[in-house]
Amino acid sequence: GETFVIEADEYDRMFLGLKPKIGIITNLEHDHPDIYPTAESFREAFVDFVHLLPQNGLLVVCGDDAGAASLLKETDVEKIAYGFSEQSSKITNQYVIAEDLTPNSRGGYDCTCNLKLANLPISTSKLSLQVPGKHNILNALAVMSVIHQLDLSLDNAADALGRFAGTGRRFDLLGTVNRISIYDDYAHHPTEIRATLAAARARHPESQIWAVWQPHTYSRTKLLFDEFAQAFSDADQVIVTEIYRSREPKEDFSAAQVVEAMQHPSAKFIAELDDISKYLLEKLRPNDILLVLSAGDANEINQNVLKGLKLKAERKVL
Repeated sequence: GETFVIEADEYDRMFLGLKPKIGIITNLEHDHPDIYPTAESFREAFVDFVHLLPQNGLLVVCGDDAGAASLLKETDVEKIAYGFSEQSSKITNQYVIAEDLTPNSRGGYDCTCNLKLANLPISTSKLSLQVPGKHNILNALAVMSVIHQLDLSLDNAADALGRFAGTGRRFDLLGTVNRISIYDDYAHHPTEIRATLAAARARHPESQIWAVWQPHTYSRTKLLFDEFAQAFSDADQVIVTEIYRSREPKEDFSAAQVVEAMQHPSAKFIAELDDISKYLLEKLRPNDILLVLSAGDANEINQNVLKGLKLKAERKVL
């Protein structure tokens, strides 16, 4: 086809090598401090990205996110804002706004979309997602913002979004044993962690949620220290591993310091992944939810726990 969709990567300014016709900015929060030492340098890279859009291009931003919305003034191309707030309908001439957000029986949310788009009368459209979390409604609004520009059917898009079951490593259900459900997620930024845990809580309101978080890089953990310490309120139990240093040299800094700063009543530091797996196999009970949040190698905990739970179940049968 003529349309190619890519999730652009701002790390090491990789996205500045693209030639986009349409750009969607979901949020803009300082990250990758090893590349962008200041919030200003991080934002400047996104300004450069917006400047890549041609005169006949389109910029779509989440109007609920102050960082993303601030990019609207950086370009004269056509613009669309989306979001939950009334503010998102006031910052551009075109908008897609979600109202009447209601949890549904499939684990996601239903909502009404109010759309004001070029060459289209002001209209409404119904959305019903099975993927959990309010952040996924926002992602769906971004899609609806672009569909009309591509001369595609909004109704067909809404139907397709409703059938979308999710993607790997994003609230990814790996298995359920003895009514204990094991999820994997790539979240490694405080905003991602909060969104994922909120989605887990919305889908499993009565369950005990175990969150295992592997911090990713010293630089990110130190930069966003306070935000990480406050990101786990939707989890009942929190376990933090030692930092996955990735490309960085070893430092005299430990994730235990983040745990000490948490106000959470049930947060603990367990450095080694094998020790965490053993601990979980002792503590997990039917109806519990295990959610491992890692961009490193901590997803091996999921596999270890799944194997261990299956062995326990087999022994009971025998």
